[in-house]
Amino acid sequence: MDYKAIVDKMEKTFINLGFSPVIINGIKFMRYKECYCKMTFLRDWSAFVIESADNIQDVEKGVLEDGDLYYMDISESELLSQLKSDLINYYMND
Repeated sequence: MDYKAIVDKMEKTFINLGFSPVIINGIKFMRYKECYCKMTFLRDWSAFVIESADNIQDVEKGVLEDGDLYYMDISESELLSQLKSDLINYYMND
């Protein structure tokens, strides 16, 4: 699986769900209401993790919580489906 292509598709998944890209302290986050998420690739594990915060103050301080890992050893469609499901269930709570 091509790393850069999957990052683009993951970002499109965020945007299609209503997240907006924002740059904070030079780092790209995806924002939904007061939830801020960033994707980090863990090269040693060949996986992505979503790091998140529930407010801008924590983001500015770099205080982020780690979410589930998304390993690249599954199909692209499975990875994107799991990402979408997790975003809806864990990061878009009203």
